[in-house]
Amino acid sequence: MKAKRLALLPITAAALLAVAGSAQALEFHGYFRSGIGWGSKDGGQTCFGLPGVPGNGNFRLGNECGTYGELQLDHNLLDGKDGVKFDYHLMLGYFAGGQTDFENLADPGNHIALRQNWAEAKNLPFLMGGSAWIGKRYYQRHDVHINDFFYWNNSGPGAGIEKVKLGGEMTGSFAIFRANGNSNNNPNNNATTMFDARVADINLGGLGSLEAGLQYNTADTNVANSKSGTAVSVEWSMPLLGGVNKLFATSGTGSANAPFLGNPNNTPGNQDGSWGIQDSLQWQISPAFSGMAVAGHWNFKNNYKWTYIGARPVYHMSDYFKIQVEAGYNTIKPENQTTSKLAKLTIAPTIVAGRGFWTRPELRAFYTYAKWNGPARDGVFGPGAGTVAGGTAGPFGNSTNGSSYGFQVEAWW
Repeated sequence: MKAKRLALLPITAAALLAVAGSAQALEFHGYFRSGIGWGSKDGGQTCFGLPGVPGNGNFRLGNECGTYGELQLDHNLLDGKDGVKFDYHLMLGYFAGGQTDFENLADPGNHIALRQNWAEAKNLPFLMGGSAWIGKRYYQRHDVHINDFFYWNNSGPGAGIEKVKLGGEMTGSFAIFRANGNSNNNPNNNATTMFDARVADINLGGLGSLEAGLQYNTADTNVANSKSGTAVSVEWSMPLLGGVNKLFATSGTGSANAPFLGNPNNTPGNQDGSWGIQDSLQWQISPAFSGMAVAGHWNFKNNYKWTYIGARPVYHMSDYFKIQVEAGYNTIKPENQTTSKLAKLTIAPTIVAGRGFWTRPELRAFYTYAKWNGPARDGVFGPGAGTVAGGTAGPFGNSTNGSSYGFQVEAWW
């Protein structure tokens, strides 16, 4: 028996060496935020959000509750002699309320989710150096960090070719997605097919670059009021103040009424079409002074209009300490109803791992003050359709202002 064990040692050692060698190609990336907070009423932290604002479009500094994270593994499957690479990507996301020591992610309100699971072949000669991919992924997402708004985003299950060289710096991409499936047995039932074509890095010389996209969504005949639709989007990026300014415009119809609302039967309401314009600036004037600002307006025809403006200036007092201030203002104007409004101001002394707007991790203390009007408190889309801070049944009752304070950590790597 002892001899057999000794004989197994070289085999075990060889296996461990093989695993160690392959592990050199494995990369670990991620994101997380977590913290604790209190409110000016009833003790608990309140995150203030205006009903009708798409996605996470409410300004986020000192205004995020719970624990959220993304854990990503990237592995190189093949490194070809001619520069071709085959890579695999896996990402899991999780959320927990952050209320106790042991939190089961299967409990109501918590979750764990498959966010990305895809493979790609890169630097393919017959695609002029472009890539081919299949799977579930984040796809060329465009966002504004300070309000966590992904304004051009068709992520999900799909396949495509990406960043094919078209001449000079210009590249082209084409993808097909299936979205909104609701069948446990076949997620491609009751789904919209989305076609996404983009041309990027259109060089404008000293004026920056352009990216243009065309999206077409098919109607889902199994869903009431579903419509086919087309969206056209353009973004102009230009270096400015040590950072970049991005001017974005889009117009869409039917189920493609906006690039961040790509599926039919979006709530609240069913949009027949939309158009929108947004300008965002991330600046880095000096190592000590950076920040981001955004302003935008979206018109969801026959439904409502969304207007917003906000900024987060950041001042570094040393390599490891800075002061952040964020002010944001959102309005929602439904058809034939009164405009709802929400203003929010946050100050956050922050310990940080170096200078620069994008430097993380950050360990923050924060104080947030929010003020809203009666329509925002009562629900702008009718009874039960959402209210700021829980409406009159929430911790602030009939009040139209409140505050929260606490501590938060945010990191990505």
